Amino acid sequence: MNQFTPVTRSLTLPVDDPPRAQRLRRVLLETPLVQLAILIAMSIVLVMLVPAFLERPIAAVSILTIASLLALAAMGQTLVVILGGLDMAIAGYVTFGAMVASQATSRLGWQTPLAMVVVLVVCGGIGGLVGWVCHRYRIEPLVITLGLGVALTGGSLFLAGGDYNGQPPQELKALAQLTGTTFGLPIPPVVVIVIVLGVLLWLFLSKTVAGRRLYATGVNPRAAGLTRIRTGAVWAGVFAASGAFAGLAGMFIAAFGAGWTMTIGEPYLFSGLAAVLVGGTTFGSIRGGFTRTALGALILTVLSTIIISQGMSEAQTRIVYGIIIISVVALYGRERHVRDRF
Repeated sequence: MNQFTPVTRSLTLPVDDPPRAQRLRRVLLETPLVQLAILIAMSIVLVMLVPAFLERPIAAVSILTIASLLALAAMGQTLVVILGGLDMAIAGYVTFGAMVASQATSRLGWQTPLAMVVVLVVCGGIGGLVGWVCHRYRIEPLVITLGLGVALTGGSLFLAGGDYNGQPPQELKALAQLTGTTFGLPIPPVVVIVIVLGVLLWLFLSKTVAGRRLYATGVNPRAAGLTRIRTGAVWAGVFAASGAFAGLAGMFIAAFGAGWTMTIGEPYLFSGLAAVLVGGTTFGSIRGGFTRTALGALILTVLSTIIISQGMSEAQTRIVYGIIIISVVALYGRERHVRDRF
């Protein structure tokens, strides 16, 4: 062979196609298919353990109602987690809303719309102030909201004068209790209200400029600031929404249970955060949203029903919740943060 004769070699070019397992993992992370599969599996387990569940439609309505209240309480927390923070004042907002629904309407004679406006303004205003302060002075929201939650709970007890005898008005009870109907269907109106709010929140996050600014601030606040996004306003708005949603949830929770106590909001702090994380919304996430939180709330509600049917205690319930949270965080936490991918 002539030394100048070119030698043809078989070159294998890299194929820009990730392995099937990697593609499958990406699909599972970017869509709530895992959560949907878990919900279906748990529903089957519930029916197997409690066969009478299918014979009593009110049981399914009860699960939907309780899950809706949990999802509403966690709706604002979803936005806060997307932003990269935590709102530990959820219990205080819920307690304040429940107190106003029970006391202001019965003792002061307020109408339900006025009570709702007061709750939304007070809880939203306090939340917005906290968000602005945390952003302006670079304070960890975990710390300040934890103290705020305790202050709101104590303040609610002070304003009520230690009186737990107040009852929510009948028109508010009709929205949240299991005997309520919506357009003739045996579904409490609060379920439809939460669905409508969820759709509006989905449209806000996915179809508006403000929603994209929220995601951008959560992914990389410094880069968002350099693109002239008013990150301080984003923080204030998100924490204001968190307070308003939780306060509104407190009113419906009081109507569902026909009253309020000083500890009425405590279960919704831990279970609300669990619903957000189980749904797959992670801190500073670009895939988070209320759809995932709603699935997480349904999963936890069905799980609670299974646990109660098996006679497990509250302590055992919290252990199960903790294991689920650790498992979900281990699944979603292995992915590199968005800001580290570029």
